[in-house]
Amino acid sequence: MSVTSDNVIDQEAVRAEVEQYAQKNRVWREAFRQIDSTTIDSNTVEVPVLDEERAAGIVDEGGAYPSAGDATQKVPVDHDKYGVEVDITYEAIQDALLDVIAMHTEERAEDLADALDEAAYAEVQGNLQADTIGDASGELTYEDAIDAMTALEGEAYDPDLLIVSPESKGDLMKSDEFTRASQMGDDVVRDGAFGELAGLDVVVDDAGHIGAGEAVMFDSSRYGIESERESMTSLQYENEKENKRVVQVRTRMGWKAIRPEAGVKIEA
Repeated sequence: MSVTSDNVIDQEAVRAEVEQYAQKNRVWREAFRQIDSTTIDSNTVEVPVLDEERAAGIVDEGGAYPSAGDATQKVPVDHDKYGVEVDITYEAIQDALLDVIAMHTEERAEDLADALDEAAYAEVQGNLQADTIGDASGELTYEDAIDAMTALEGEAYDPDLLIVSPESKGDLMKSDEFTRASQMGDDVVRDGAFGELAGLDVVVDDAGHIGAGEAVMFDSSRYGIESERESMTSLQYENEKENKRVVQVRTRMGWKAIRPEAGVKIEA
């Protein structure tokens, strides 16, 4: 943890720590493209999305330029407030129990990170290609991942993210094809990603959203939007009754699957 004895009780230090943890521990949020909506004075942001991918071509002399025109639709993204409280006892402050304070801050940061990722997963549910990949054998294979990649590329998408369950991670880690294809080889898990498969980052979800033999593949540049309406903000107050200093950290965010066909589920 980056906080020190000089700033451990400072609300901005706590906010920065919570924000950093939440940003590093992204799983389902990785499937969404981040946009900054902090300057928009509304809880609902309308994102312009092209129905048609191609709005360019040859322009004849004196002719009109190709235009998206009516092919553009505005997709609304609503936001919710997410927050967490980090309470620090006066005893911990006075006794400079930095390890205890750091541990407690990290636990609350994990709670908020989980809540944000849970919200992103809720948007993924029901917003994927209609057809799944695999034979429901309960074991994820390298071939299953390639089939999912083919399904996305067949719809003109460029997959770059594969989210797997812990059981599916184990299947891949025992796969010669995966270990040969992974640029990280036998490296340990780093920032959630434990390897690379044919150019895709492979990330493990340990929250139980997907089970044995399951995975979800995305083109994260086109699948959906993660909109931040309010950046991480902190507020500090004293709880005299319980002899605690409390730091509240909050944010307002929203997720929207813009192109559900840019994601496909594997049920091997």
